[in-house]
Amino acid sequence: MLNINIKNLGNIKEADIELNKLTIFCGENNSGKTYLNYVLYELLDKRFTLNSSIFSDIIKSTKENGATTLNIEEFINDNFDKLKLSFEKHFEKSLDRFFSTEQGTFKDFKLKINQNIENTQLFCKDIKFHEELSIGKNNNTTCEVTKENDNTIVIVIKDINLPDDMYIDFISNVFFKYIFSDMFHDTFLLPAERTGLNLFYQELNLNRNALINHLQKSKINPMDVIKDLIVSKYPQPIADYIEFLNDTVNLKKNKSELRELNTVLHNKIIKGKYQVNNDGISFLPYKTYFKGNHHQAKIDLHMASSTVKTFFSLEFYLEHMATKGAYLIIDEPELNLHPDNQRKTARLIVQIVNAGVNVILSTHSDYIIRELNNLIMLNDDFSSKEKLVKKYNYTKSELLSKSDVSSYLLKGGLVEPMNITSNDGIIAKTFDDVINKLNSSSDDIYYQKMEDLEDG
Repeated sequence: MLNINIKNLGNIKEADIELNKLTIFCGENNSGKTYLNYVLYELLDKRFTLNSSIFSDIIKSTKENGATTLNIEEFINDNFDKLKLSFEKHFEKSLDRFFSTEQGTFKDFKLKINQNIENTQLFCKDIKFHEELSIGKNNNTTCEVTKENDNTIVIVIKDINLPDDMYIDFISNVFFKYIFSDMFHDTFLLPAERTGLNLFYQELNLNRNALINHLQKSKINPMDVIKDLIVSKYPQPIADYIEFLNDTVNLKKNKSELRELNTVLHNKIIKGKYQVNNDGISFLPYKTYFKGNHHQAKIDLHMASSTVKTFFSLEFYLEHMATKGAYLIIDEPELNLHPDNQRKTARLIVQIVNAGVNVILSTHSDYIIRELNNLIMLNDDFSSKEKLVKKYNYTKSELLSKSDVSSYLLKGGLVEPMNITSNDGIIAKTFDDVINKLNSSSDDIYYQKMEDLEDG
């Protein structure tokens, strides 16, 4: 499990986070949950470019001799702390760009990755890879980095005339990619803005295309303007989500190994299926008076219910993109949902976790937490378990081990772990306090009113 320490992230002064199969963030509005989701998204995702001076001498030696052989275990032992520090500093400096904000906004942000060197050495010993640097119109290979299934890495440079910095960039990224590969995963984030983006992404494209047409008639480079107006306008997770929506026609050609999980979503929550084509997203609702998958007439997404609008990206992800070992980050899974559908969503999330996808979610929903607690409590063996599972229509794939859950409360600038027990589930005092206050005020108002009416 990845363990990280974060300091000075928006309203968050400090956070120690240990990611689990299911990681939950709770807290009041403006406590930093979305910021935390965004940072984890950037940290877990595979995209990164680094340049470390550690590799300067290796490049020089390789140019002189044509090839260099390294023992990966010895290299990690000698350079692990330097590599980790280089990664942390690079990540800290990239945060302004990632959030698309003014330079210096996150100047006090600090990241520390708590990764065990022995585990890294063991992990790297078993992996093998071959990476090539190719340049020019003919894609001539100028550098190769190869590791077979042992401790040896071989670096070969075929063109000594190219600048060292080019090779340092390439070698740095190869080494970082594989030495820290147990940290990087395919990661998909469902932002809180997803409902609106699902509806209006095509309008954004129309506006962009119209602007390009106008700019092409001028001497201004249209792509430079588009980059300034669109890419820099959004934090990277939002820009990535818009890019995902624009690519759904191509992505739908893929079939996820976890698409069977959509059965619950289709039949019990949205009661229909989506259709994606060049014209956009449509919804095919099931006819309620027939059994089976009989559809009513197709409707455009903007005419569908708020629940249907919200669930498109999760359904599409499960149908076409989900892979075991990946990370799915959901900002406010309860958006636009009736309490009963919030409970069903909690059960679906656990099925996703048990199928092998790691889930990070931030939530304000007491209903989701309480349903997760039911699934944690039912995971233990006790005499009435099967009776209760059958009575409330739970399935084995919905039961949740407390050891697979980490839960945190964001409050007062800190991120504190919430206690989890197999008898109670997640101790979400933040919700309990509000509910108790509401019950107390309701009782006080009711009984005082009844007393006054009887006296009057």
